[in-house]
Amino acid sequence: MMMNDLPRMQVLITTNEQHIEGELLLPENMRFSNSIPDNMLFYILNGGFQFITLKNCEVKDRKNLAFRPDKSPQLHVNISCIMTMQIIEILPDDYEYEDYYDEEDEEDNENQPNQQRPKSRTNRRR
Repeated sequence: MMMNDLPRMQVLITTNEQHIEGELLLPENMRFSNSIPDNMLFYILNGGFQFITLKNCEVKDRKNLAFRPDKSPQLHVNISCIMTMQIIEILPDDYEYEDYYDEEDEEDNENQPNQQRPKSRTNRRR
């Protein structure tokens, strides 16, 4: 499940109180011809957006790094709080998010006749 056709990247964001590391999800309307990572960071931070979304995040307390980091599947960060943002790693094009594998597991479980699971609310409405 590719989010859009732009390269994805692992970033480290520093705010006044936290270090946040996660996979940057780029907005769908960020389609431009010069999509190199440095340009993408510039457009994200100066493109008029109010929030950015990170997936599979690890949030560390900046003042006391001895605390265990919090983990979050998705986090929205206000751009006005960001002090620094740096690229840690460019993720490959064929990289898939974890929820893609969860969907495959659900499909495999549905195909097995021995297991009966209650249907979700959306399936009952159909």
